[in-house]
Amino acid sequence: MNARVKMVWVVMGAVLGIAAGAAGQTVQKVGSVEYRKLETREATEARMVQLLNPSAARWGTWHMLTPFPHDQRRGPKLADAQGPEDELPKMKANGPGPDLKREFTGKKGVKAVWRGVGDIANRAVDFRIFEDKQLIEDASGYLYGTVEVEKAMTVDLTMGSDDGLRFWLNGRLLVDKDVLRGLDAEEDKVRLDLQPGVNHVLVKVSQVKGGFEYQINCKTPMDPFQETQLQYLLDRDFPRNEEDRYYRALTIATPADVVLEAGGMDVMPPNEKGECRPIVCTRRGDVYIVEGAYDDPPFAARFKKFASGLHEPLGLAVRIEGGKTVVYCTQRGEITRLVDEDGDDVADVYQTFADGWGVSGNYHEFAFGPKFDREGNAWVTLNIGFCGGLGKSVAPLRGWALKFAPDGTMTKVCDGLRSPNGIGEFTDGAMFYLDNQGDYVGTNRMTHLAPGSFAGHPAGLGWRDNWKQGDPMPPIQPATIWFPYRKMGQSTADFLLYDTEGRHVLAPVNESLKAGKFGPFAGQVFCGDQTLCLVTRVFIEKVDGVYQGACFPFRSGLDSGVNRLCWAGDGSMFIGQTDRGWGSTGRLRQGLQRLVWTGEVPFEVLTMKITGDGFLLEFTKELDEAAAADPASYAMISYTYEHHPEYGSDEMEKARQTVAGVEVVDARTVRLKVDSLRSGGMGYVHELTMPGVRATDGRKLLHEAAYYTVQRVPGRAQAGP
Repeated sequence: MNARVKMVWVVMGAVLGIAAGAAGQTVQKVGSVEYRKLETREATEARMVQLLNPSAARWGTWHMLTPFPHDQRRGPKLADAQGPEDELPKMKANGPGPDLKREFTGKKGVKAVWRGVGDIANRAVDFRIFEDKQLIEDASGYLYGTVEVEKAMTVDLTMGSDDGLRFWLNGRLLVDKDVLRGLDAEEDKVRLDLQPGVNHVLVKVSQVKGGFEYQINCKTPMDPFQETQLQYLLDRDFPRNEEDRYYRALTIATPADVVLEAGGMDVMPPNEKGECRPIVCTRRGDVYIVEGAYDDPPFAARFKKFASGLHEPLGLAVRIEGGKTVVYCTQRGEITRLVDEDGDDVADVYQTFADGWGVSGNYHEFAFGPKFDREGNAWVTLNIGFCGGLGKSVAPLRGWALKFAPDGTMTKVCDGLRSPNGIGEFTDGAMFYLDNQGDYVGTNRMTHLAPGSFAGHPAGLGWRDNWKQGDPMPPIQPATIWFPYRKMGQSTADFLLYDTEGRHVLAPVNESLKAGKFGPFAGQVFCGDQTLCLVTRVFIEKVDGVYQGACFPFRSGLDSGVNRLCWAGDGSMFIGQTDRGWGSTGRLRQGLQRLVWTGEVPFEVLTMKITGDGFLLEFTKELDEAAAADPASYAMISYTYEHHPEYGSDEMEKARQTVAGVEVVDARTVRLKVDSLRSGGMGYVHELTMPGVRATDGRKLLHEAAYYTVQRVPGRAQAGP
C-alpha cells in the first residue's frame, strides 16, 4: 500500500468508525452497522441496505415483455388487452402470478419472451431493446414484479412513463393514462394497499415516438451520507469495471434537504485553504457552493446556498471582475449576473445582464449557458419548443445560438439548433455545441457554431432576417461528430476542453491542466451523457476547412445522468448530475461526483486522424507489433443518418469497410489502409473495432471501439452537401 492510499484509509477509518478487532483485524462501520465483504457486491450491498435502511416491503426481481403493437389512433390502443393481460386473474394477492416461461407473438411476428431486468427501483427502464425502429415505435411493452410484506400496509409511491401507462396491483387497475408525454418520474402518485404475503404488479407502457421508458420510485432513499460511505467501500472491494483502475469516481454526499439536479457548474476562486470550490445551480432555481468537495473520502461535504429563486437555470460561469467574483447564470428568459458584494458566499445583487430572446411557457424551451469565449463574450444556446411531435420556435430566437459582448450587446450567430445542451470553445477559439437526437437530428451530434450557418432544424428559420416561409432550407452545417445512438450515449450534454495551454480564468485550474493531471488526452474534449450516465472523449481535427473527428468511450457507470462537467482546481473533473424530467439509468436521481486520474495510463487509442486512404492511429502505450500489424486485428463498418422530420434516424446505408493493410509507423502508431472511405451527404460514421490489438504487456484496449465522422477525405473533391 503506497503512502497516499494509506493516508486516505487513515482518514477514512476515522470517518467510518474503523476500529481494531480480534487478531489485528479492523472493523469498518457504516453508521452503527458493521460492514462485511460477502461473496458478491450485490449480496454485500443487500445486507447493508437491509440493516441500514430496513423496509417492510421487499420488492422482487422485475421482468420485461416487449414488443406488442400499439396505435393510439387506429388501435390496438393502450386499453386493448394484449400479451399477459389474460393472466391477470392469476395475479391476485398470493396467487401464482404469470407464467414467465410463456412465449408470445409480438409486433411484426417477433417472438416476445419475459426477460429479467433486475431491480428497477428508482431508475428509468428503457423498452428500446431492439435495433429495428419499427419494433420500438408504435409499440407497447409490459413489466412484471412482486412486492412482499408480512402484514397489511399502505405504501405511497410515484412513477412516470413515456408515453402511456397502465398499472395493476393484484389484478386491480390503479393507473390508466393513454397520453403522449416525456418521462417525469414524479408525475403519477399511487397508493398501494398491500396484502400480507406476495403482491403482484403489472405495468403496461405504450410508445409512439422518442422515449419508451418507465420509472417507479418504490425504494426509500437511504441517508445520503451513509449511502456515500457504503458505495465507497463497495467500489473499493468490487470495482464496477476496469475503468475504475484509471479514473476513480468519488461521490460527494448531498444532504437530504438539497435537491441538486445540476443544471450548471463551475468553480470559485481559491478560498483561504487554496481550494477552488464547486458552485452548482439546480433546475429548481437554487445555487450552492460546496465545501469539502476535495475530501477523499468525500463524506463531509457542506452545501451553502449562494442564491435562490431562479427559473430553471441550466448553465453557470464564474468570472473575476474588478477584483470581485461574479457568477453568470442562464435562466429561461435571461442571463443573470449574481454578485457577492461582502464576501460571505451569498449573492447580494441579482442583475439582468442580457435577455434578448423570448419565452412562451412551452416546457421544452430550455436555455443553456453561458459559456465565455477567450474574448469575453457570453454564448447561449436556446432550445426549441416541442408541440405535436415536432420542434417549434414560437418565441423569438428559439433554436438559435446567441453571443453577448461584455456590455450585453447581442449577436445572432447561427440557427438550426434543436436541443443544444452543451457549448464550448476548442483550442483554436472556434465554438461548438452539442445537440440531442430528435426531429431533423438523426442522432446526438457535435457541430461547429459557424457564424451564419444552419445546423439543420428548420423551426428557427423564421427569425432570420433574410428568410421567409416557403424559402428553401439553407445548406446544412456538417456535424463535427456523430455520436452513434446508445453506443455512445442517448442524451449528449456539455463540452469540456482539456486545455493544457493555460487559457482557464483561474490560475490553480490553469496550472493543474498544464501539468496534465487528468491523463494523456491533452487538447481533446469530454462530453457527458444525461441518459446513460457516462462521459465520452472526442478528438477533433480540421480537414479542408471542416471540423471532424472521432469519439471514444471514456468513463461509464456514474451515479446519475451527466449534465455538466467542469475542471476542479487540482485537475480532477467535477460531474454535475440529474435525471429529473429526462430520466437516466443511474442508481441516483441527482448527484455530484469527482473523477480523479489514478496516475496509471489506460491502453487506449489516443488520436484517430484521417488520411487519403484510411486512418492514422496513435495509442497511449507501446504496441505488440505482430498484433498491431495484422489486418485481422481490426474491423470497420460505416453508416450515415437521414435528415428528416421523424424522431431520430436508423443507421442508414450500412456497409462493411475492408481494412486492406496495416503499417506500423512506430512503437505507438499504425496506419490503416481502408478501401472506399465514404463522405458526402450528412457525413459517414466509420466505426472501427480493434479486438486483436494488444500492448507489449499483452493487455487489450480498455475500449476497443472508435467512431470517426467523415465529412471530408484529404485530397478528394467534396461529393455534395
